[in-house]
Amino acid sequence: MKSFVIALFAATAFGQWNVGPVLFQPGPSGTFDETAVKDPSIVYAEGKWRLFYTARGRNEYTLGYAAAPTLKGLAKTQRFQLRQLRGVKQNYAAAPQVFFFRPQKKWYLIYQTTDANYQPVFSTTATIDDPNSWTPPKTLTEHTEAAKWIDFWVICDASNAYLFFTRSQKEVVAMQTSLAEFPSGWKDPRVVYAPVHEATHVYRVGKRYEMLVELIDGPLRKYALTTAPAPAGPWTLASEEFASGRQLRDAPGAVHWTDEVSHGELLRRGNDERMEVDAKSVSFLIQGMRKEQHQGEYPSLPWSLGIISK
Repeated sequence: MKSFVIALFAATAFGQWNVGPVLFQPGPSGTFDETAVKDPSIVYAEGKWRLFYTARGRNEYTLGYAAAPTLKGLAKTQRFQLRQLRGVKQNYAAAPQVFFFRPQKKWYLIYQTTDANYQPVFSTTATIDDPNSWTPPKTLTEHTEAAKWIDFWVICDASNAYLFFTRSQKEVVAMQTSLAEFPSGWKDPRVVYAPVHEATHVYRVGKRYEMLVELIDGPLRKYALTTAPAPAGPWTLASEEFASGRQLRDAPGAVHWTDEVSHGELLRRGNDERMEVDAKSVSFLIQGMRKEQHQGEYPSLPWSLGIISK
């Protein structure tokens, strides 16, 4: 099997990412996601694609959910605001990650609130089809320093669970716990990679692990790629330009909708805690917009979601 780096770097070495149409746009005026839909996490389970996302309304960030048998169908399906999943001190929740944790036979949603300068939290359910079934947020690990933590991501190997996040929008920190102790018992915080802006995601591909890190690309966003033999590292830069606006190619006659690649998730081979990706079929669900739209304060930016692929 070709290495993940060789397979994915066709975008850098030989050409491009093909841009699909907008998959999911902000909702109508007055809805909970009228300004932007961001930070997607998606799995296929029980016959449907399950999309979780950050919903930016007029005055708040909350989590949204939509499900449909096809990816295209997400555009017109019913949307749900997960009202029970938000902070105690502020009505804020963002940056979800969803996966099925096989040892406990339940679904986990990892996300952040602002209760402790961006606190990592989790909720669980046994029935992903019911948006009202998620438990109220519980602290994943205590935020023990003044530095800002954002964009939390969990991946597991055969023995341990690993928690990755961005600290101060400069460096990636990792912690770990045993599968038996998960979701508690986190220890050994350490910087594993820098520099980074945010939105760090880690996947298993074959026998190796790949970490996507978002960087600032002028006024816009792009992704770099790092690689490691295990989640604990060591992490080595494979390319500073895994996916960027310069690599995007629209289909003939298609409506142009993005000039950048921001906070996204690779479509996985499964839906569990191993976060496995098939290197032979790479699709990347991203948030994006046209460059002329990327103006003003971040909370007002009109992000939409779509898939780029090779």
